[in-house]
Amino acid sequence: MEWEQGATALLEELVKPIPVFVRPMAKKKIEAIILDGVVGEVVTVEDVVKGYIASSPGEMQERAVKLLKAKGIDLTPYEELLEQIK
Repeated sequence: MEWEQGATALLEELVKPIPVFVRPMAKKKIEAIILDGVVGEVVTVEDVVKGYIASSPGEMQERAVKLLKAKGIDLTPYEELLEQIK
């Protein structure tokens, strides 16, 4: 599966706050969730955002939302997903 350059860069930015000793494992989990949700042949920025939200349930979701907003991502299209995970 191919990844858009922006999607790869976004994922790298989103995992940076994760402690370095668990980052590879966390990134692998997030990637698996992202790939489960991909509709086409290319992983898009939207796929990364959806997968990141889905991989951050419960108390971690608030932190994920803050990070996504800090990256300038409009979460309006993802409100239904955010509600489902709560």
